[in-house]
Amino acid sequence: MRMFLSFIATLALAALLGLWLPFWSLALSAAIVGYVVRPGGWSSFLAGLLAGALLWGGLAYWADSANAGILSSRVGALFNTSGMGMVGITAAVGGVLAGLGAALGDRLRITVRP
Repeated sequence: MRMFLSFIATLALAALLGLWLPFWSLALSAAIVGYVVRPGGWSSFLAGLLAGALLWGGLAYWADSANAGILSSRVGALFNTSGMGMVGITAAVGGVLAGLGAALGDRLRITVRP
């Protein structure tokens, strides 16, 4: 249950902070949720990973659909992949960023409050 709560809270807080702060707000929000909700160990990382991948993948797909895939296919040509491949890469980067942020928040809580 804490993992699901951590997933939803990370998704909501990252979407909210992402309106005003730069890309690192995803890691910051995941760290805050990992610190406060206390999902524990791998559950913290996995909840952050899934939330970050869903958020950044969804935003990348939305932006890709808004311009008929022109930008992602051109950037994908630089990396020798398709436009949807770039959406997948963006989702993976967002997932790893949020997962590591959530793990940092969880470990920081253990360090600060033994």
